[in-house]
Amino acid sequence: SRIGFRRNLQMLGNGGERRESTSRRFQYIKRMFKWRHMDFEFALWQMFYLCADPRKVYRNFQYHKQTKNYWARDDPAFLVLLALWLSGSTVFYAIVLPLSVPQFFLFFVWTVLGECIGIGLIVATLLWFFDGPQLKLNRF
Repeated sequence: SRIGFRRNLQMLGNGGERRESTSRRFQYIKRMFKWRHMDFEFALWQMFYLCADPRKVYRNFQYHKQTKNYWARDDPAFLVLLALWLSGSTVFYAIVLPLSVPQFFLFFVWTVLGECIGIGLIVATLLWFFDGPQLKLNRF
C-alpha cells in the first residue's frame, strides 16, 4: 500500500526521501502540460491574496500541510500563470521601450533567467543558509 511504502521510505533515511522528492518533481513537470487538470482559479486566488492578505494564503497552506502532510501544491498552475504574467509584462515593456527583436529576446532571457530565477535562487540560498540552522532547532 501507499502508506506502507512511505513508512519504508522514511525508515531508509535521506536516500528514500530523495527518491520520493525526485518522483514528485517529475510528476510536477508532467502535470505542467496537462492544462485541463490545472486549477487556475485557485492559483489566481492565491496570487491576488498574496498581495491583498497573505495571512489567508498562509492559513490555506497550513491546512494543506495538516491534510496532505507536505507544504507544496501538486498543481503547477501558479507557476504557469507566473510565467504568463512575466512574459506579458516583458512584451509590453519591450513595446514601450522601442526594442528590436534581438534586443527583446535578450531582455526576455535576462528577465526570466536573471531577475526571476537568478534572484530567487540567491534569496532562497541566503535564507536557507542563515535561517536553516534556526529552523532545525525549532522543529516540533
